[in-house]
Amino acid sequence: MAGSIRTLAVQYFQLVDPPQLALPPGNVLVEPAVQQALYEHMFDETLTPLPPTTYRTRVLKQILARIEESITDPEEDEILDTLMDSWGNLVIQPKPSALQQAQQLSHIKYTAPLQSTPITERTITILESRGLILSGGTTGNRTWEAALHLGSFLASPAGEALVHGKRVIELGAGTGFLSLFCARHLGVKGIVATDREPFLIENMRECARLNKTDGDLPFYPAVWNWGTALEQTPEMGSMTEGEKLEFDVALGADLIYDTDLVPLLISTVHDLFSNYGVRLFIIAATLRNEDTFRTFLTACEDNDLTVEVLPFESTPAEEQTGFFHSTSIPIRTYKISRA
Repeated sequence: MAGSIRTLAVQYFQLVDPPQLALPPGNVLVEPAVQQALYEHMFDETLTPLPPTTYRTRVLKQILARIEESITDPEEDEILDTLMDSWGNLVIQPKPSALQQAQQLSHIKYTAPLQSTPITERTITILESRGLILSGGTTGNRTWEAALHLGSFLASPAGEALVHGKRVIELGAGTGFLSLFCARHLGVKGIVATDREPFLIENMRECARLNKTDGDLPFYPAVWNWGTALEQTPEMGSMTEGEKLEFDVALGADLIYDTDLVPLLISTVHDLFSNYGVRLFIIAATLRNEDTFRTFLTACEDNDLTVEVLPFESTPAEEQTGFFHSTSIPIRTYKISRA
C-alpha cells in the first residue's frame, strides 16, 4: 500500500493529468487506512505547496467516484469524514476561468525517481505554467519531457557522476528545473542557468528562494543570447578561472526543435568549448522531427564535434517512480565533445 500511495502522491504534486494518475483499485481505496493516508499525504491543507484548487478538485472527485463504485456493504464501507470535508471545502472555492488557469503560475513539486540504494526523497519546487504559449511566444515557462528525461538520467548514479563537483552551465534552462535539481541534490560546484528571456530568469530566482536550504544554493540564473558574450556577475565567483568564466559541463534539453536554430546552436557549442573551457555537453532531444535532428547531427560532424548516444532509455510511463513524463515520442540523450 505504501508504495502505491507514494507514487500517487508524487504524481499529484507534479500535477500529472488526472486520467494518467496511478489510482489504486477500488477494493483498496475503500479501506479506511488507505483513505486516511490519501488525506494525510495529498489533501491535508497544511501540506505545502498545494496544487491549484481546480486540480485538487478533479483528483478528489475521481477518487471519491472510484470509492463509491466499490462500496458493497454500506454498513461496513464508507468514505472517511476527512476526505468528505476536503471535498466540501474544495467545491465552495471560486473557480478561475479557463484563461486565468492558462496564465496562472502553479507551484509544482517534482520528485526524482527512486534509486536502488535507499536515499531521502529528492524534490524541487518550480513555479510554472502549463499554458503552452505565454507572452512573447515563448514555451519556456513549463518543464518539458526532454528535461524530465535528462533529469531522470542525472538522478542515476551514472548521470550524477558527470556533474558532481563540476562547474556546470545549462542552455535554454526555461523553468530552471534541471539546474535547480543539480544545485540542490547532485553536488555541483556551481551551475549557471541561462535563457534569453529576462522574465524566465526572474522566475528562476523566485524558484531558487522556494528551494533554498540552510546553506547557499550554488545556482546562478543569467540572461544569455546565443552569439553574444555571457555576462559575468559577482555571484559567479566560484565559476571563474582567474577572472574568466570557466565550466566543465554544459547541459541542454529540447534545444533542437527548429532547423533555423541549428547553426546558432552549433556556434554556441563551439563557443563553450573554445572560450569557456567546457569539455562535455550533455543534451536530451525529443525526436519529433527526424529531419531536424539529422540536420543537427550533420552540422556536428561538419564542425568536428563528436556525438555519442548515451545508453539511457526513459523508463516506460507505467513504471516511472518520479519525474513522470510521456514516452510516446522517443527521447534520446547524447554526449557531445570535440573530435
